[in-house]
Amino acid sequence: MVVLISISACITEVRGEEDSELIQDKFHSVVEEWLNFFKVNLDWFSDTLLSFMKYVVKTLYFIVGLAGFVMWASGFSRYTGKKLVIGAIAMAFVSEILL
Repeated sequence: MVVLISISACITEVRGEEDSELIQDKFHSVVEEWLNFFKVNLDWFSDTLLSFMKYVVKTLYFIVGLAGFVMWASGFSRYTGKKLVIGAIAMAFVSEILL
């Protein structure tokens, strides 16, 4: 009788270990799915933010360059216009290389 109880206890414990490993594997797979979900969303967000920044910087250096050219060409403020054009060229150079 004692042997029978011991064998059934061993079988139950082995089955319990298998269940706990199965639960642990399921937990790990759920955590991996969540981490993958966050990684995909973070990659999408960073790509979207980078493309938005490129668009804004291109628009900004175009406007600054245009304002500088108009100021320089009209003679309204040649020095300031020249500096704005140089600044726009520098912004374009840096943004196209870094972004």
